[in-house]
Amino acid sequence: MMDRQWTGVVLAGGKSSRMGHDKALMEIDGRTMLDRAIDLLRPHVREILVVGDPSKYRTSHGTVIPDEIPGQGPLGGLTTALKRARYVRMLVIACDLPELNDRLITRLKAALDEAHDAAVPKHDGLIEPLAAAYHLRALEAFDQCLKERVLKMSDALARVRPVWVEVSPGEEGWPSTLFRNVNAPSDL
Repeated sequence: MMDRQWTGVVLAGGKSSRMGHDKALMEIDGRTMLDRAIDLLRPHVREILVVGDPSKYRTSHGTVIPDEIPGQGPLGGLTTALKRARYVRMLVIACDLPELNDRLITRLKAALDEAHDAAVPKHDGLIEPLAAAYHLRALEAFDQCLKERVLKMSDALARVRPVWVEVSPGEEGWPSTLFRNVNAPSDL
């Protein structure tokens, strides 16, 4: 039986300045990016949190929570979710990564073990901390980063015990667009 004692987190905040309007509410193939992210997480978790403005986002499949301290980027949203999650393990995805798939989610869940605080995809020398799994053990270090205004995800990850999950987009059955990020209308 699949372990669903996890919290799924969709990071829907952000200014969407390059897009011109809210990315989470943009539609791709008739579904908003927020709904796509929730639908991806739902079979893998028992709880879904959407970190963003509760006045803008409504969903029947999760709880929308505001950033504890706005303006701290993805690390602030992740830390807010860690504090509010019912479960100690979380799957975290940014809503603007519409090509993520079940295979990646399953791989991340399998990689997050007791020896690690985060399971983060890595490819071509890049890391994908906004499509990753985190344990509550990371909260103290991430909270300290926010207090010190260290907001870069790679710097925060250097303070915990991550396991890097090697993924090769375009190879071994992975779609080449797996980590495609939608930031501007030209990305659609």
